[in-house]
Amino acid sequence: MSRSALACAPERPFAALAEHLIGLRRAARMPQRALADVAAISRTAVQRAESGIAAPSPSVLDAYVQACRARPEDLSRARLLRRFGRIAQRGRLRLLSAPSPALIHSADDLGLALAAMYERDGAPSLRELSRRVPHRPPLPVTSMWRFVHRKGLPASSEQLVTYLMACGISPTEQRLYVRAYQRIVAGRGERPGPPRTARPDELAHYTDKISPTYRSLMDRMSAVDVETALTVGVAYVYAEQSQRNGVAPITDQQLFRTARRLFGADTRPAQLKAVPTTASPGGDTPP
Repeated sequence: MSRSALACAPERPFAALAEHLIGLRRAARMPQRALADVAAISRTAVQRAESGIAAPSPSVLDAYVQACRARPEDLSRARLLRRFGRIAQRGRLRLLSAPSPALIHSADDLGLALAAMYERDGAPSLRELSRRVPHRPPLPVTSMWRFVHRKGLPASSEQLVTYLMACGISPTEQRLYVRAYQRIVAGRGERPGPPRTARPDELAHYTDKISPTYRSLMDRMSAVDVETALTVGVAYVYAEQSQRNGVAPITDQQLFRTARRLFGADTRPAQLKAVPTTASPGGDTPP
């Protein structure tokens, strides 16, 4: 990269790429219009690529270089300079202090690393990223969006490897990242789920969809009482739906019969085992 390109980098993040492309075009002794005709792109696209202000799309860049009959190494350099320009233009990589694979010990660490490798690759479009590994099962664009924005981790080692390959990570580094991923997954697996007799404070994470008033109430309840309340509530919703087209009100027997059908005799709380067996006004008897 020339000194002039470095000086103009903040205003023209693709100045080095523009300089390289202009040199290739002049070496081929082609004016802009002739190059546009040979490359089957517009003259505006050629001028834009040579401006140093904006990045040409990958397809335009390849067509430009091939129209100049340049060497493969010239194309590789053009792609590299485009990537450097994208990194400078976005300015996000310097904000991501991602640890090396050996120092990744948490989901946050791995999330930083996945976001950083995307930025280091020049932040290509997610659809372009998904097309880079056609021989592997496709990785959904929505999944990649979550990775690059640190909203989630791959669902499996296979997904991780696909993402790493798309970002240009070498096989040796891929193995290191897979080991880090497996360490994190193993650490999650070692934490047991809450038992059925969990303390009230252990049930708090189940109530994050409930209003603060009910959350506070349920956090003070025992595990059995919480399960009973949820069982009866869910049963009531199902019973109400089943009676929506009728005129008879929902009876206690209908409610508990639905609860038993939903949860079974072995899993329902103790409070539901002592259910009245008398017939309901509508003629229904519990099973």
